[in-house]
Amino acid sequence: MNVLLICLGGSLGAICRFYLSITVDKIFSPDVPVGIFVVNVIGCFSIGILYNLSSSDIEKILTPFLLVGFLGAFTTFSAFSKETLELINNGDFMSALLYVFVSVFTCIGSTWIGMYLTKAN
Repeated sequence: MNVLLICLGGSLGAICRFYLSITVDKIFSPDVPVGIFVVNVIGCFSIGILYNLSSSDIEKILTPFLLVGFLGAFTTFSAFSKETLELINNGDFMSALLYVFVSVFTCIGSTWIGMYLTKAN
């Protein structure tokens, strides 16, 4: 059942990310990725609200469908933000700082390497 909920939520999240980001980009500026920025902010805000509102009664459906599926496909930045804040809330500030630093620079570097390796000359 969890796999089905994750798939359904993920499909809807990806569709929403696509249409929201292109709509926002058309309204503001196609030169700056404002659409994805808006998606990331909405996703982070949503996971922040849902994280504390989930109860054990609906958690079996809420977590796989909404948190993992929908928000996971809508923006993985929301999960990254939640995990960082959990480290901070647990008092592990150095791990949180290291996690942010390593994640951002490793991911950007990995994207650059992938683009470089597949660049047609």
